[in-house]
Formats: sequence, structure tokens, C-alpha cells
Amino acid sequence: MDFFDVYALITLVTFYSLLVSKSILTHRNGQKVVALGKGQKQRTQKWLEYSFYVGIVLLTYLVLTAAFRLPMFGIEPVFYLYTHISGRILGFISMNIGIILFAFALASFRDAWRIGVDENQTDTLITEGVFSYSRNPVYLGMILIFLGFFFTFPNFFFFGALLFIVFAFNRQIRKEEVLLERLFGAQYRDYQTKTARFFGKKATAPNKNRP
Repeated sequence: MDFFDVYALITLVTFYSLLVSKSILTHRNGQKVVALGKGQKQRTQKWLEYSFYVGIVLLTYLVLTAAFRLPMFGIEPVFYLYTHISGRILGFISMNIGIILFAFALASFRDAWRIGVDENQTDTLITEGVFSYSRNPVYLGMILIFLGFFFTFPNFFFFGALLFIVFAFNRQIRKEEVLLERLFGAQYRDYQTKTARFFGKKATAPNKNRP
């Protein structure tokens, strides 16, 4: 186990610590933490929630087995796509940026934090802090963290998992956008015209209501 292996484990623990501590604070304030699939058919809601929990377990398994050089799904040794140090340095950078972005996003949420969108909680549309530069900083931070894991442990399992979470997050984001527009109307459409889905300010065009 080298520095990059240890740092990946530290990143994993930090990610869970931020997620769990914020969830506990939210729950203590009487808010529902997991709101995936709210307002959708029951089957879709359950699929989204189960996928989230399975993803957490899978992430833990992949990082632990890779860091400790254990067999991964019974395959040993795990084939790495490359072994150059530059990839692991990129992973280190990506994990750091992801964790920082994730932490600032949770802080910007204040008491409105939840995983997903609950249409029964319509009091606040967060557009300040890191949300003024990204409409989805939590998802972006998590993607960067997982990208960092892939660069650190570049095998086909991490690559497949990375593709899956990008697909799943993009699908969830699009569903949330539809719900947020229905809940907040012109306020959310105005936010869309100013802020990119993942990162960056957008040049607003006159007389335009949609991004």
C-alpha cells in the first residue's frame, strides 16, 4: 500500500463522514434525508433508492479491495489499464477537488439538504454559494471523487462503475429539473439561464426564458 492507496481510503472516510454528519443534522431538524423518486411511481422510487444504497456498498467494496490489493469479485490480480504515476496524481487532484466541492455544497444547502427532491418541501430554492456556479454541485463533487478513484485504481470495474454513476446521476438530474421547474416555475427557469447544469456561469440572452 502506497501514499495514493492510503489517500483514497482517507477520501472515502471523509466522504462518508460528510454525508453521514449532514444527514444526521438534517434528520434532527425533522427533514427527510432520502427523497429519491418522490412524486414518481412507487416502483421507480424504490429502484432509485435501492440503487443509491447498492452504489454506496459497491463504492466501499471497490476502494477497499483495490487499496489492499485484494481479489475483486474473485479476480486476482485486477488488470490495470495503465500504471503511470501521472494517472495517480490526477486521481489525487480529482479526489481533492471533489471532496472540497462536496463539502461546500453541503454547507450551502443549510437545512434544505436531502438526497433527491421532495415535492413536499418547497420552501427554498438554493442558488447561493457553490450553487451560483453549478446547479448540481453535490452530483458533480461525487463524480469527481469517483473519477479520482478510477485514476488511482484504473481497472475495468472502476471504469464500469464510473460510467454507471454518470448515467444514473444524469438521469436523476433531469427528473429533478422537471420537478423543480414545476415547483418553483419562473424562479427556477431564471436560475437555469444563469447557471450551468454542472459548472460555470452562462451568458444570458435577452428575452429568453429557457437555457
